[in-house]
Order: sequence, then C-alpha cells, then structure tokens
Amino acid sequence: MMIKKAFYIILCLLIPLMTAAQTEETPKMRKNEVKVALLSLASGTSKVTYQRLVCDYQAVEFTFGVIGWGFDKLKDSDPRGTAWRLAYKFIQMSGFYVKPELCYSSYRYNHDTEGRLQVDRVALMGVIGYDWVIRWFVFDIYGGLGLACGNSNLSNYHHGFIGLNPDSPTAFTAGFRIGVAF
Repeated sequence: MMIKKAFYIILCLLIPLMTAAQTEETPKMRKNEVKVALLSLASGTSKVTYQRLVCDYQAVEFTFGVIGWGFDKLKDSDPRGTAWRLAYKFIQMSGFYVKPELCYSSYRYNHDTEGRLQVDRVALMGVIGYDWVIRWFVFDIYGGLGLACGNSNLSNYHHGFIGLNPDSPTAFTAGFRIGVAF
C-alpha cells in the first residue's frame, strides 16, 4: 500500500513538469535512438531498444531482449527465451517523459526440484523517466509500476519486470540505458 502511495505522489509531482508549455526556442530532437540496457546483462538478458520520434515530443519505443544472453543470476537455471516491450512516450522538452508500456516475457528455465519450467508473463505499466541527450550520446533512466498476469516462475523475477512475489499481480521496472541518437 505504501508503494502505491509513493508512486502516486511521484507521479503527481512530475505531471506538471511533463505538461508545461513548450517554447519556440526548444532544441531540435533527434528522430532515432538505439539504446542498450546494461543492468539486464547482469540478470541474464541482453536488451536493445529502438526509439523513433513520430511527432514533436512523442515517440514509439520497441525493446527486444534475448533471455539467456548474459550472466545467470539464478545460478544454473539456464533461462532461454525472449522479452519484448512496446511503449508510446510523451516527452517534455527538458527530457522527462511518461509512457504506458506493455511487456511480455516467455522463457524456460531449470528448477532444482521441478525440472524445466515454462513461463509466459505479460505486464502493463506506467513508466516515468529522463532522457539525457548530449549531441549523439543518450543516457536514459526510468522506473515504473503496473499490473502483471500469466503463469509464474518460482521467483519474482521475470526478465523484464519484477513482481512482489511469484504470483503477484503487481509489477515493477527500473533501470538505465545508454546509447546513440541520430
């Protein structure tokens, strides 16, 4: 309950920043960004994100991840599968953004007593973040909260988001990405 309150307070504080009027003196935004999530490598997934500006201060973002390309955080669980994300970003001229995001993870992994298990999990999240662009370099930091459904694994980590417990309908996401803008 405390987490929901904190999320709503943060969201209420950031909405005025996101909806502030934009001036004519704003810098030209680059149309494309390609980013890599470095933290995902430490959790067993390699993720690449492509973002395309569709109109002023709005962008479509697509992320594809290969589960199993990275370091096996769960010690010999040998996860194999894919993770997908699709989002529509509303960007403020200062770099802050808000986006609804749809996440899907499908993978198989080894469990000590249960054998090889299949997991298919989907989440719909509200995400806030900040894109810092200097010339061609991009640093993107984000965090979000939402709802998840699907079959669960025996931990709360789903290679794209985290639940409160293995069967929790609450999903969290957070991280950072680095990349290039062109």
